[in-house]
Amino acid sequence: FMPLVHPSLTSALFGERPVNDRGVPLDATTHLLLGLEGSTAGPKATPVQARENMRRGITLIEHRRPTVHSTIELVVADDLPVRIYRPSAETDLPWMLFLHGGGWVTGDLESHDTFCRRLAVEGELVVVALDYRLAPEDPFPAAVDDVQRAWHALAGMVARFGANPDHASVGGDSAGGNLAAVLCQRLRDGACPGPTPRVQLLIYPVIDFRKLDTSHRTFAEGFLLTSASIDLYKARYAAPDDNDPLVSPIRHPELGGLPPALVVTAGFDPLRDEGERYVHALRAAGTDAGWIEAADLVHGFVQMSQVIRAADTIVERFITATREVVRTGTVPRALLQAEPPCRTLP
Repeated sequence: FMPLVHPSLTSALFGERPVNDRGVPLDATTHLLLGLEGSTAGPKATPVQARENMRRGITLIEHRRPTVHSTIELVVADDLPVRIYRPSAETDLPWMLFLHGGGWVTGDLESHDTFCRRLAVEGELVVVALDYRLAPEDPFPAAVDDVQRAWHALAGMVARFGANPDHASVGGDSAGGNLAAVLCQRLRDGACPGPTPRVQLLIYPVIDFRKLDTSHRTFAEGFLLTSASIDLYKARYAAPDDNDPLVSPIRHPELGGLPPALVVTAGFDPLRDEGERYVHALRAAGTDAGWIEAADLVHGFVQMSQVIRAADTIVERFITATREVVRTGTVPRALLQAEPPCRTLP
């Protein structure tokens, strides 16, 4: 883990650690990293530049890749690249389609490779990462269509890679969490073919495109994901209606009958409140939803887990919970009883 600069020096350089609206101080190492990131931040990047910046940033903070039994790269549904991670030589394992974040504009198989390896090994899952099309070259609903096509295609072929086709799940972070939630609704509605996921793992997901929650204003600047960048991602994704459940899953009129959910939120994230509201909305509709909070962390902490101890701890926690749910079909009671503070819009 990243050695801490003495707190007095960090404070002198970047000010005292922020405390959020719930009285929680920002993780000290995160405060240092945000200060360094802010001191070197450049002008607004083009999509191509943003993708390269993401790759470079991840390279700087990820220094080791977990060892898996094997990785396999292929193309499914005619044109969709995937990378399959096998944790061991065992067969009949559960499998998960993982959808990377990046605002539907950045991210790829490399950006989330380290996390997918960890998810496979610690979750004892065959993980399939999808390289879906990105905006603005391929705006909404290209990514949604790609996820649906991949899900259908993979269900018919994952047995070749040691997975049980019917023991499926889906997960994603940020924009990928949005796509995972949308896929579950589409499957429930019969809008696309394929097995019903055992669990939907939603890591700081985009749930409501309307940006009406208090957290969007409280954490608009200074916590990695900014209000301005969210607006830019939205503009490039180019969904015509913020109320469409294909971009705002919480706006679907029926949230019952969905796969059990594990929703992970961060305490200093503009998306925090909408994720918490989704937990309550799912529960109110009769869908099991567990909640895990990274109270002192920011959006994107999954990719900081090799340098931030608090992030590593939360990642271990939600992977452990995922492993349990995919095998038992039951969300741990403690996560079902955890009560997110945000229930409704302000």
